[in-house]
Order: sequence, then structure tokens, then C-alpha cells
Amino acid sequence: MLTLEAVKDWLKTIQPSFERYYVGKLDGKKDNSLGVYDLKRAAGPPPIAVGGLKNTKVLSKQISLLIHGTKNDVATEKLALQLYEELLGQDGIPCMDGNDICFLGLLVPCPVPVGHDDNGVAEYVIEFEIYYM
Repeated sequence: MLTLEAVKDWLKTIQPSFERYYVGKLDGKKDNSLGVYDLKRAAGPPPIAVGGLKNTKVLSKQISLLIHGTKNDVATEKLALQLYEELLGQDGIPCMDGNDICFLGLLVPCPVPVGHDDNGVAEYVIEFEIYYM
């Protein structure tokens, strides 16, 4: 199975612009951070082929990224767009957690602004799905 930690480590290689990367929770919500989460709307049974797991060739993992930028809305939007474009242009994604990556599909048409935190820091969300063998 593909882990959030492996996704976070891969994101560091394609988008090293963030000062901090987190899985599950942004500790202290420091500026210029990227949080990697399971997408909460993923529901239903796992997509297992007839014949069980041994006959299943491809699984998927839905990911939600929280871009916790700065108080500068323009700079945060640019950072979110830069990451989105990196994800959009991915081809030949390396193996993660011993899983061959088949495809990355974005689930939103652009980074989604989600407002500001209690300190006025702008935030965006990007959702995508990774299909892996």
C-alpha cells in the first residue's frame, strides 16, 4: 500500500519550495508549509478485482494537499499554482513505497482557495489521485 509519508517525500523532490512538509497535521502552522493528507471523501469498498487482491493490478490513493503560505495572498497563490502545474505536468513518476506509479490525476481544476487561518495566513488545497501497481 502507498503511504502518505512516501507521497510527502516524493513531493519534496518535485517542489522543494516549501520550508516544511507535514503528514496529517501542520504542527504549529508555520508559514510556507505543505500538509499531506488522505482525502476525506474517499469512501466505499476497495477496488479489488474478481479473484481477490492477487488478481488486482492497480489500486489508487486520494490525496489532499494543504498549502499554508504566508500573509501575502499573491505569493501564496503563486506557490499553489506552481505546485499545481508541477503535478499537472508529471510524467514517469518514480516508484514509491515499492509501488510502480501508473498515473496521477488531479481532482480539481485549479488550486482551491480556502481562506485564511486565525493568523491571516492564506491557504489553498489541491486534491489528486495516484494510481499504482
